[in-house]
Amino acid sequence: MTVTPVPPGFSASSDSGLRWQSQSVALLAWGLIVALMLAYAVGIDRTYVIDQANYVNNFSWDPSLEWLGDLDPGKLNLKGFIVGVFSEEVLWHLWTTSLGTLLEPTTAVVLTVCVLNLLIALSVVRLPDPVLPLVIWLVLPVGFAVTGLSLLREGLALAVMLYITLRLHRPVLGTLVAAMIHTTFLLVLPFAIIAWLFGRRRILGLLVAVGLAFGAAYLGGMLFEAFGGRRLQTYDVNEGEANSILYVVGALLSGLPSVFRLVGAATPGESAAVSRTLANLAVIHVAVIAFVVASFFVFPLGAGRVGFFTMYLLIPLLPTMRRRDSVIGMVIFSLVGLFLIYLAIKAYMDGWFDILFSG
Repeated sequence: MTVTPVPPGFSASSDSGLRWQSQSVALLAWGLIVALMLAYAVGIDRTYVIDQANYVNNFSWDPSLEWLGDLDPGKLNLKGFIVGVFSEEVLWHLWTTSLGTLLEPTTAVVLTVCVLNLLIALSVVRLPDPVLPLVIWLVLPVGFAVTGLSLLREGLALAVMLYITLRLHRPVLGTLVAAMIHTTFLLVLPFAIIAWLFGRRRILGLLVAVGLAFGAAYLGGMLFEAFGGRRLQTYDVNEGEANSILYVVGALLSGLPSVFRLVGAATPGESAAVSRTLANLAVIHVAVIAFVVASFFVFPLGAGRVGFFTMYLLIPLLPTMRRRDSVIGMVIFSLVGLFLIYLAIKAYMDGWFDILFSG
């Protein structure tokens, strides 16, 4: 029997001890960021939030249950009822009805902000690095300052999707539930199903999802007419929010971590469940980007309305990509990281973060 000598000043448990200390520091930093987000959620003056009145009205009016009239089975066939569940965002109405019955509308709004940001934080806490995803959430122009504090329906849907996907490893279920909170997530659902169906055949699943994305973009106007619900009175399918080709370039750049995960080697030390879940998210991410790029040319409204997803899915995918022992991985990580820093600076100059300094 041979005994491996231990260098002076080290013990056999030094490596595990260092890992434990590193994890403890990461969790402490994670906790501090969560406390900061919740402090903002509770303490910020929401009179500066553009959509505040709309959400207060949701919590004030929905307890009357008048919204159920749009889902009356006596007026709808089965197909119409199923479409209505998504187009009328039934789970959002159930949430606003429940909280609006128990709490003052303004208190219900604040609680919703706290819940969605806490769900975002809890969804990433078991990732190898739980801090970087929250940092990305904070600096994304469409992250904490916008979706986390202002766009509550979209924020709650995103939070539920990420939590169910990353903690329960059920991306299809997470996306399905999210789509009943915010209709836009319905676009993501077919991509999640494809990723799940093809399993380890990731490249084949990716090709099918991208093909479906191009088809959905081409038929985008018709799909919007079918599932747009009350938004048909607000939006024009030919009127886009994104009018620069740089929007397309940014979307393609954001997809590099997902492509690298799908075609590269597995990340060392990553469990099978986590690897499978992140691979499914990568397929969804690339498919959404394909839809955004195609929509920019044929369905302008879709490019703007769904473009947020190209940023959202970087929250779990960028921090978990293989980079420490891969030159290509490090280059992609650095490139996307610099891009996010640029976006954060530009967003600050354009006033996207003004809510954090108002009131």
